[in-house]
Amino acid sequence: MSINDLINNIVPDYNKYRKSSDVLTGTEAIEILWNIGDSLKEYIEETKVAPHALYRQIYGKSEGKTNVVQKSYITRDFLSRSYRIRNIFVKKSDIKKNLPNLQKFGLFYKAMPFIDNPKYRFTGKEEVNLYKLLNSNKSYTVIMKEVNRLQKTKIGIKNPRDQKIKEMTGDKDIFVSFYNYIYSLLKCSDYKKAQKEIDSIDLEFIKKLSKNTSALALDGLLMTDFEIPMKLNKKWLDFSTLVKRLISKEDSQERRRFRRLIPSHRMTQLGEMLYLLTTENLYKTFRG
Repeated sequence: MSINDLINNIVPDYNKYRKSSDVLTGTEAIEILWNIGDSLKEYIEETKVAPHALYRQIYGKSEGKTNVVQKSYITRDFLSRSYRIRNIFVKKSDIKKNLPNLQKFGLFYKAMPFIDNPKYRFTGKEEVNLYKLLNSNKSYTVIMKEVNRLQKTKIGIKNPRDQKIKEMTGDKDIFVSFYNYIYSLLKCSDYKKAQKEIDSIDLEFIKKLSKNTSALALDGLLMTDFEIPMKLNKKWLDFSTLVKRLISKEDSQERRRFRRLIPSHRMTQLGEMLYLLTTENLYKTFRG
């Protein structure tokens, strides 16, 4: 089976899930993902490819590269969920056997650490009670609250996504400070004064920094690695280090978290403002 054959096998179920996810019961959704996971498992066992490498091949597109063809729009996260489900349920019939009345897939997904994570997996009475909860006729909200309570009690994670964002507040401060600094250089309408501030900084470096700052605004935009010059002042050094770290991340999650702190249009604006510093003619076009 070729990678294109695998994608052709997966796409119908993927499209079915995406088009009907709002009306599917949780049980029906898991069955569709199981089908996709089954195709993945067959291919993995046949080719001995690592799952994460296969997910990249299926999605195809790679951030920061323009010479890679995007084979599909099936994300690595979706493929990973499907493969996990296939490994949880050896037979497709086990899904209805264990989850005959699951209301929505989100409930199961939230509870997955208790089902397939060796560190947190429930056994015995805890496992029985978990499936009883997921199959109960309580409201979606009540069940989700109970699963969240279990996560907080058993795993100690209150809200990992918000925690990650909180850890980036220092990055936000660096961005805002540097944005205001560059804006002030342009707002003063004195190119010679601005040049004194950047006199020792290579203009090609500023162009690369400008391009990469703008590229942070949206997934899929071209990013180019760069070297940070020696002897930058603290403002330039802190911001350059931040940008270099963000563009070097192969996974886009951290950049997406950063965009929850800094609006995308501000990144684009800062990228444009940096570029205006590279020549006097461009500098004079600034309209703050």
